[in-house]
Amino acid sequence: LDPTSWGYDTAPPQTHLDVLQQATVDGFQVRLGYTARDGSETERMVHPLGLVAKRSVWYLVAGTDAGMRTFRLSRIRSVTVTDRPVERPDGFDLADTWKSVVDEVDQRRSAGQLDPVVARADPDLIPLLRMVVGNRLTIGDVAPDGRVEVEVGGGSVESIAGELAGLGSRIEVLEPQAVRDRLALLGEELSRCYG
Repeated sequence: LDPTSWGYDTAPPQTHLDVLQQATVDGFQVRLGYTARDGSETERMVHPLGLVAKRSVWYLVAGTDAGMRTFRLSRIRSVTVTDRPVERPDGFDLADTWKSVVDEVDQRRSAGQLDPVVARADPDLIPLLRMVVGNRLTIGDVAPDGRVEVEVGGGSVESIAGELAGLGSRIEVLEPQAVRDRLALLGEELSRCYG
């Protein structure tokens, strides 16, 4: 279980979770009908090795002819369990594999994006902030006013402002100015909407 998210994913239906859990436990290969992010549909034989819940979104970690792959359960169209045994790589560790997946996704998402956001947060906000932004959070020293200095990496001005806006005045972005400006605009919009 990974309590962090890659954004504000709502919990999609997990139609095939039970079947995939059983195939993983029993050690049988499955044929997946899968829809990729770009909408293309494929069918492939996979070796289910483990399931991970990233906040409320489930992923299947599986071996394929092209190597280790991760499949979002909400994109799986069909599952057919076979009687062929799973080939488990020697020394496979789901936690280590998932950490590699998260690190790779975070690197791709942050490539060419915004410099880290520098902010000060109330100390009791740190656990929630860690849940919201995951390993993009770097915690610094305690400032003279008692707040904790933090940096949030990756993302665009809009995405980081969206992530932080719900935390209200418990976090103050110091830089970059573009994120401060976007938060001010969001505050004005919310104030107009909710008075």
